[in-house]
Amino acid sequence: MTILRMYYTPEDAPRPSHYREAWWEEDTKEFVVHHGKVGEPGTTSVEHVPDSTQADLLLASFAQHNATEHYVDVEELTQEDFWIVISYRSSDPTQAEQTNAEKFAREYTGLLAWRGLGDIEEWNEDPERAAFVFHIKSVHRAKAAKYATEAVKKTDFRADRMKIERT
Repeated sequence: MTILRMYYTPEDAPRPSHYREAWWEEDTKEFVVHHGKVGEPGTTSVEHVPDSTQADLLLASFAQHNATEHYVDVEELTQEDFWIVISYRSSDPTQAEQTNAEKFAREYTGLLAWRGLGDIEEWNEDPERAAFVFHIKSVHRAKAAKYATEAVKKTDFRADRMKIERT
């Protein structure tokens, strides 16, 4: 699945204010367009598209239309890196903590994605720090970091075991 993510940055703004993204779900034959203000839940529309050739044409048209409205591909933007660190209770994670880390990753990915904020680039266990470390890349670090607190509430992790680190 190819996802095309594009952002609009007003001339006087330091970062994007709006996003638009589109993708084609081959399994369901659905062409999805999602758009909105960065940091807020967007609007989604879905259209049935029977094959990948038509989906590719729609994606190309989507990209061209957005470019004429001064939207640029996410890869052309400066994105901000930061890390969410969630400490284990002891030196090694328990099975419950591993499950909670996976749940946090799912919840946080959803919160970021449906608001045009970015994605978890990777996450892993860091035995030296006795913590799970999630690397985030976002077009708006402050807004994205705010949703980490919301995501951790969906787990059994205590909020005081989570911290946000910047480079």
